[in-house]
Amino acid sequence: MSGWQEALTADERDALKKSGHPDWMSPMLATLTEKRFSDPGWIYERKLDGERLLLFRSGDDVRLLTRNRKRANDTYPELVEACLEQGCTDFVVDGEVVAFKNGVSSFSRLQQRMKITDPDEARKSRVAIHFYVFDMLHVDGYDLDELPLRTRKRLLRRLIGFEKPLHFTPHRNEDGEAYFEEACSKGWEGVIAKRADSRYRHSRSSDWLKFKCDHGQELVI
Repeated sequence: MSGWQEALTADERDALKKSGHPDWMSPMLATLTEKRFSDPGWIYERKLDGERLLLFRSGDDVRLLTRNRKRANDTYPELVEACLEQGCTDFVVDGEVVAFKNGVSSFSRLQQRMKITDPDEARKSRVAIHFYVFDMLHVDGYDLDELPLRTRKRLLRRLIGFEKPLHFTPHRNEDGEAYFEEACSKGWEGVIAKRADSRYRHSRSSDWLKFKCDHGQELVI
């Protein structure tokens, strides 16, 4: 039994699904809501305005795939290099790649980088990127879908080394309304509320909710 498995409860070990390294895993998507709430059964993360990215590593093979399954290795070569420096050699993590302007994530700034498809040009780009990782989907031949979110995040902190440009996405417990007010006052996109015991679903789910400071034209529940 691997060391990380020993840190799980017996029920959590039973929930692990043996699997070969996946070619693709659809990301879990949040549902927009106008409701704001605080609940000890939920965690709250900063909503970033960037590009959703899943990072796959199997031995020396690294694949960065967008939500639309577009390969992004040549656009973000520093993420490939950071991935290869990890001690863990079989994993899939989920996150958001962002660029900042005046301390706020800026999609328009990131777009300058997204247009680059040559890794050497990307490395010379003046647009610095950061990858905020918030979930772990697969590790060492096991899919983690059926583990509670808090457990997946603990494994993420344990198994991945976070140095720039990789960042662990911090979260708040319970105080969703206060965090949302703080987010809007700082000019952030908003907050993502996640049910703390939720399983990872490869589709849109009401276990993850978006509190947006500007709802735009999106439909709400």
